[in-house]
Amino acid sequence: MMMKKLFLLCCFFAVTLTTNANGWINFQVNYNNPNPIGTGRQRTPIQPPAVYLEDYTLTFSAFEEDCVIKLLDEGEVVYEVDIPAGSTSVILPSTLSGEYTLQLFKGNWVFSGEIEL
Repeated sequence: MMMKKLFLLCCFFAVTLTTNANGWINFQVNYNNPNPIGTGRQRTPIQPPAVYLEDYTLTFSAFEEDCVIKLLDEGEVVYEVDIPAGSTSVILPSTLSGEYTLQLFKGNWVFSGEIEL
């Protein structure tokens, strides 16, 4: 019985990993301090935005301020777009394919996550 549960759990993770092209993006949070003098960083942690990728469409709750999204391939920017405040989605170019680092710049905060197109 235990082996059967372990087998099913392994199958679940294998399916989850292979369908990673669509889904919620897990972000790492960094603070970009333009003025290195002083404390710079807020003391309260910031919640990363909830961004969902489906095919080439990024969907999210409307941001209160303008943001910038960049796609990086091995550190090189391959796509960049400004997101006006109030927008809830962005369509990425369908000519892109492969694994990319998605960076979302919101004020002095930088949210980085890995995506596959």
